[in-house]
Amino acid sequence: MQLTIGQRIKIARIRHNLTQVQLAERINLSKTALSQIESGETTDPRMSTLIALADALGVTMDYLAGRADAKESERAPDETALEETKRPRPRTAAPVG
Repeated sequence: MQLTIGQRIKIARIRHNLTQVQLAERINLSKTALSQIESGETTDPRMSTLIALADALGVTMDYLAGRADAKESERAPDETALEETKRPRPRTAAPVG
């Protein structure tokens, strides 16, 4: 599975134990803009934003762009972090009667 830029950013953010608000503040970006990048709603973020994200998260631009995977980039975080953040499906009540 090829990860999107947003997924790679989210993985790196989680590995650094940062919330979207904390990361957005560090790079002078709104929480909404960061959320849109991570969710894929914004598919082509500005280069200046990507540079700031890469610097803040300690990853390479090649990693964010998908040109280097975690094995090729010494600074790339473990991609299993994305799986760790998936929310469980909500439970539904059993029928009564």
